[in-house]
Amino acid sequence: MAKQKQIEAIRLSDFPEEIDEKTGLKFYGETSYENQMAVLSQYLHNGSLEGNDTATKNQREEIIAAILEFLERKKSQHSDFEYDLSEDFASMVAENPGQYNLFEDFFNVPFPNPQRSKHTLIDLFAGIGGIRLPFNELGYKCVFSSEWDKFAQQTYFANFGEMPFGDITKESTKKHIPQHFDLLLAGFPCQAFSIMGKMKGFDDIRGTMFFEVATILERHRPQAILLENVKQLTTHDHGRTFKTILRILDELGYHVKWQVLNALDFGLPQKRERVIIVGFQSQSQIDKFSFDFTKKPHSLEKVLEKDDEVDPSLFASEMILAKRKKQTENKRVFYPSIWHENKAGNVSILDYACALRTGASYNYLLVNGKRRPSSRELLRLQGFPDNYKIAVSHGEIRRQTGNSVAVPMIREIAQKIDYILNMN
Repeated sequence: MAKQKQIEAIRLSDFPEEIDEKTGLKFYGETSYENQMAVLSQYLHNGSLEGNDTATKNQREEIIAAILEFLERKKSQHSDFEYDLSEDFASMVAENPGQYNLFEDFFNVPFPNPQRSKHTLIDLFAGIGGIRLPFNELGYKCVFSSEWDKFAQQTYFANFGEMPFGDITKESTKKHIPQHFDLLLAGFPCQAFSIMGKMKGFDDIRGTMFFEVATILERHRPQAILLENVKQLTTHDHGRTFKTILRILDELGYHVKWQVLNALDFGLPQKRERVIIVGFQSQSQIDKFSFDFTKKPHSLEKVLEKDDEVDPSLFASEMILAKRKKQTENKRVFYPSIWHENKAGNVSILDYACALRTGASYNYLLVNGKRRPSSRELLRLQGFPDNYKIAVSHGEIRRQTGNSVAVPMIREIAQKIDYILNMN
């Protein structure tokens, strides 16, 4: 009984649940299963406790608590589960996780962290890992990730074997970031800044998600940064928001270049414009970086599945089909094509998709005017490879791909950043 109470104390005492008083929503804090798995999966990525003098008592307790939670979940799912659920056993697993098959449970995924890495990165506002993926291909090791949405966390975990930590605005999340890493990735959300153009440093951005990025840059000073956002960031508040971001990065010691890029130019059949900011601490390194890319042709045919391969529920109703027929009278119809209905009710017939949008109507894009894109097609429209796992519902994939990035575009930027970082 005393042992059990001690285990419960490890799990709960230091990590109280937090509820937003206005919305009643639970934050994904240290008591959540998602954060327990973040502790465990990212610990497994970054080495065992054996001989690690930097692991604090609290860190060891968090890892042991996460192992206990994981083992209990596994036992509840498997009737023949025989592992001991004591704290002593969890401590043994923490010291040598490879002996107890935890690696197999976590890392039987298509895109595991490279075992040998030349550079390290952290992935903030990670979504489903679209910015991380090209760096993973180049041998970069992710040492920390953060994403608050639990369904995006599930997709990320299924593909990278790593559960992202939750709310990055909390110090309980930031404390898990290693002191040293080479590259910061962030597709941060943009909100209106509370104070604009007052030249007050961090006070200009306090209360925004960019403030969290800036805080982490100030504390950890990575060599390089890659930030991504919507095109409208450059013109928000008559350009003052973007100027403030660039000024803060300059004050933090980063020399940057930026450009609005379109996914169509990188071989994807999707018109999707995003602003990309690349920065280095070294002036000579940023001087070597350019946004010069060779435009690549796109092919919608390579993205689409056959109609008889997709879920029948994706086909539009007779009412929608009749509406589209009337909207496209006297227009040239060709195959394959994506039919796009704008807010004014006008329909364009194109050989590419307009930008995937999280909040778009269900019939916003129709393949050949008769059905909605499948989950695999939505991922392909963002350039995710076909071995990328689908671990959530179609509705969630619609939302996640609408929030994600064009992977081939990031791939070409990643290759340039990698070349510069390897020149030293």
